[in-house]
Amino acid sequence: MYTLIVKETFEAAHTIPEHSGKCKNLHGHSYRVEAEFSGDELDSMGMVKDFADLKKAVRRILPDHTYLNDVLDGPTTAEYIAQWIFTHLKQDDLPVTAVTVWETENCGCLYKP
Repeated sequence: MYTLIVKETFEAAHTIPEHSGKCKNLHGHSYRVEAEFSGDELDSMGMVKDFADLKKAVRRILPDHTYLNDVLDGPTTAEYIAQWIFTHLKQDDLPVTAVTVWETENCGCLYKP
């Protein structure tokens, strides 16, 4: 089994209205995303998928410079954002196996169904 990892970033603002702390207020993050794609067979070039194609697919999905509360159909937590990105990559018929979303350098969420 081969696992390819593509990293991208995006900037976005959000609020978590139900939060009892400061996250209920409008704020933003410089999000980092790691998407993992797996396969057990290589094509004729020796690749599972071309990194350029995977990066393009990930970039197309990311809600860069948006207000996440207007974009997502659920809560704007790192957990939900990771699941949301995973679902959109899966809908593009890509062999995605996991997505990690980092809100800060030290806090992130790995979503792997």
